[in-house]
Amino acid sequence: MSTSPKTISKPRSTPQVRPYLSRDELRDVLTVSLRAGYLMLESGANTLRVERTIHQLGTALGAEWLEVYVTPGAIIATDVSHGEHRTRVQRVAKHSIDLNRMAAIVEMTRRTVAGELEHDEVRDRLEQIAQQPRFYGRWLTALAVALGCASFAALFGGGPYEVIIAGIAAGLAQLLRSVLVHTSISLLLLTVLVATTASGIALSLVSLFALADPQLPTLASVLLLVPGALLVSSVADLFRGDTMAGMARGVSAVLILTSIGIGVWMTLLISRVQVPLTTAAPPDLLIGSVLAASAAIGFAVLFNVRWRMLVFCGLIAGIAYSVRQGALLVEVPTEAAIFLAGLTIGVLSEVLARIWKLPTALFSIPSFIPFVPGVLGFSTIINFVNADYTTGLETLVRTTLLVGALAAGIGMINALTRTRTASLL
Repeated sequence: MSTSPKTISKPRSTPQVRPYLSRDELRDVLTVSLRAGYLMLESGANTLRVERTIHQLGTALGAEWLEVYVTPGAIIATDVSHGEHRTRVQRVAKHSIDLNRMAAIVEMTRRTVAGELEHDEVRDRLEQIAQQPRFYGRWLTALAVALGCASFAALFGGGPYEVIIAGIAAGLAQLLRSVLVHTSISLLLLTVLVATTASGIALSLVSLFALADPQLPTLASVLLLVPGALLVSSVADLFRGDTMAGMARGVSAVLILTSIGIGVWMTLLISRVQVPLTTAAPPDLLIGSVLAASAAIGFAVLFNVRWRMLVFCGLIAGIAYSVRQGALLVEVPTEAAIFLAGLTIGVLSEVLARIWKLPTALFSIPSFIPFVPGVLGFSTIINFVNADYTTGLETLVRTTLLVGALAAGIGMINALTRTRTASLL
């Protein structure tokens, strides 16, 4: 007598029913979630990461759902529980770059989703994160910025004098910026003042060294102001279809670059020094890779990346530089070569972010800086100011193509690895 095998059916899992939250409890959940989003946006996170952080934190704390809309200047969020809902708008007026704070909030959110933190613990932890000082002090940050800009001067083909002058000028300018950021001065005016100071110090020191070339330290000393985080966040927002946020950040980045150019132009106008904004031949591939890594590490310190991750930021920049220069050696067009560099930054940043369970921006933003064509951007502004519109349009188009190629490389990886159901990584 044959017997057919029995089929054991597993009981269907019933969906988890979330507890009912009163209006006051919904308000508390929304307050905590918005606090996390505020700190993220203030620290330089792109809008998608802010939205995910608020949504995952709010649902982990008991809300059935959160609808979140984020712009660079405001957050609108609604949390829902069994038909009850609360809505709040949170303005974000101040912006800075603090990748360590961003990573801390991502880690806290992950622990909350895993059930390791309760509501009161999350609120207390957020206030600890908000009040914690930067990992690096003012003088150490200035030293790191000096190292980064000195590395740029060497990448531009400068000698020992140019490298030293660029480092001194950038370090002193960073000290000035660290004081001005605590005043009520606007960001664009602050950028003009710091750029004027950096380029002015560089030209003053050049006069003391007869062998120094004025153009290289002048250009390298102002690169501490390049809005790398804004450019990366703008690309991330545009590639996910958030045109308004992407354009807003992109315009902000262009305005900052314009302010840097105006600062350099004012210095040249006052000093009456004719400085051609060009660079010399780059160093050998190996030396250039080390210098690119050094520049990325310097800016990683500026962006408050923990010391354990500094070497990885430098490693990504060094590898990406090797990829770009290697492509140029085999006569690949410049735009395609820098696209490959951006692709390399995107892939390596994504891999390391998943290994270490950290935000991708912690690696991609510092590594992005050595490849921003800041010299061409400054040249464009100065050419327009000097009424040389033909040359200005030429450098503008070239700058746009290079930035677009670099951004496309990074943005493509970001778009391929980000879906609405992706994790916080």
